[in-house]
Amino acid sequence: LLFTVLIFSIVSINAKPPQKNSVTYRILEEENHASFMDTGPSILVFTDHHEYEVFYKTIHIDREPVPVPPEADFTGNIVIFLTYGEKRTSGFSIEIRKLYTRGNALVIRAVLRSPPDDSFLSQVITQPYLILQAAWEGYIRVELIDETGDLLDHANF
Repeated sequence: LLFTVLIFSIVSINAKPPQKNSVTYRILEEENHASFMDTGPSILVFTDHHEYEVFYKTIHIDREPVPVPPEADFTGNIVIFLTYGEKRTSGFSIEIRKLYTRGNALVIRAVLRSPPDDSFLSQVITQPYLILQAAWEGYIRVELIDETGDLLDHANF
């Protein structure tokens, strides 16, 4: 029994944490206004061109003419819309820190960048967002986490 406990302890000490494999991505668009009401961090995942085009037209419905969506390749890729919700001033932006896989999930580590405290800001409602294309490697869930690793939102598909 003592031998078994000793062996188990050695194996546990030498066990490596699961590898986090980086995922290739490309930012398709980064803007500060969308006609999409959302109060907090959220993500939407698109797996085909039709869904993506319809959504893109929806978030730009207040523009004339409605712009053409950035070109996305759905062959081995997915498209993700990421927002931190409505903000009361200008100056906010989203920074992607890393995309990686964890089990059957794609994890997006991102932060909302706030304007400097001493900056002059226009008082206007904004909604910083970005659209990115990521390599699809068989995962069935996308998770948005902050710098500390807290889950902000997720989408299953």
